[in-house]
Amino acid sequence: MSGDAAVQGAVERARDASGVPVVRLIGEIDISNAGTLGATLDRLIGGETNALVVDLAELEFMDSSGIAMLLRATARVDTIEVRNPSQVIRRIIECTGLADVLRLEP
Repeated sequence: MSGDAAVQGAVERARDASGVPVVRLIGEIDISNAGTLGATLDRLIGGETNALVVDLAELEFMDSSGIAMLLRATARVDTIEVRNPSQVIRRIIECTGLADVLRLEP
């Protein structure tokens, strides 16, 4: 990656069939964009929910800044479920010892 290229990432919101908010993290999350994406995530979560699903199916890369962003989201809700992490993202979460906190699902 050249020094001029910005890491591309996005956060989208939807609801699952039961009405629980779902946020999709897309692309890459690192120190260059985690602040902006975290602010977007906070705005999308709002104060209205007890439960949150985070879908990582389209997340290609995440560093410790992304982990910190997920932990801040976890602190704002009663329950969180992380769905569809790639093997690499799953391994990052497991190696940090946060698999139980972030409730990884297949």
